[in-house]
Amino acid sequence: MRRLFAAVMLISMAALAACGDKEDEMVDQEKVESVAAEARASIDKLAALVGSRPQVQDDVMTDCVPGDRESGTMLSYGVKVSITDDALDRLSSEIADSFEGDGWTVKRETYSNRVRFQRGNATIGATIFPGRGFAVVSGSGGCVK
Repeated sequence: MRRLFAAVMLISMAALAACGDKEDEMVDQEKVESVAAEARASIDKLAALVGSRPQVQDDVMTDCVPGDRESGTMLSYGVKVSITDDALDRLSSEIADSFEGDGWTVKRETYSNRVRFQRGNATIGATIFPGRGFAVVSGSGGCVK
């Protein structure tokens, strides 16, 4: 009888542990989606400030280390916008200053027509293509494990 009880207890504990793993996976997926939604919102905000007529070019969840599913998951999200002639000046001054005021670290790379922003694990940025009349705004919320 004791062996039967021990066997039932072991099976029950294994079942509970398996349920716990699924629950952990669900919590992780919820965290991934939450981080991705916040990153999309930040990128969309930046895109709206940089230009007009946004077109999503990339919206993919990827492995943090390509090919290594256990490395975590991260969003790769990019938007193309139409710009005016003063887009680079506005990006590197008033737009960058606004994001800096919201707690973002700003890295201005005006020599390459790019400004990057980082806050926590999130990294976003905009690259201006003045001769072509568009900008690409993209980024990620960072790796979520």
